[in-house]
Amino acid sequence: MSAWVYVAAIVACGAASAARYALGLLRRPHQFPWPTVVANVIGSAVLGAAARAVHDGSPEWVLVVLGVGIAGGLTTFSSLALDAVTLWHGDRRGGAAVYLGVTMASGIAAAWLGWTLAAT
Repeated sequence: MSAWVYVAAIVACGAASAARYALGLLRRPHQFPWPTVVANVIGSAVLGAAARAVHDGSPEWVLVVLGVGIAGGLTTFSSLALDAVTLWHGDRRGGAAVYLGVTMASGIAAAWLGWTLAAT
């Protein structure tokens, strides 16, 4: 794979990380962490679509740039974990459970949708 693919993945990752940060700025203290859910769902859909495209014959660079770069920069397990812990310790244990359930279910659904929509 060309060095330009790696450069493109790095640029894509940086742009997606900046977008995730901007989404995070929309959240107010003590509010349900919807921005993290949105970032993870969009990233899951992008990764699903990129994986399907490569599965169906697109070049591998598509997965590197879209999957590793964009989806990798946009999604965040560490923020998900911190949000869950923050909800739990803020006496919102039910909110923490809902947050984890919504994130998992919507992320899997988004990956499936991305995979399905990318079918050729």
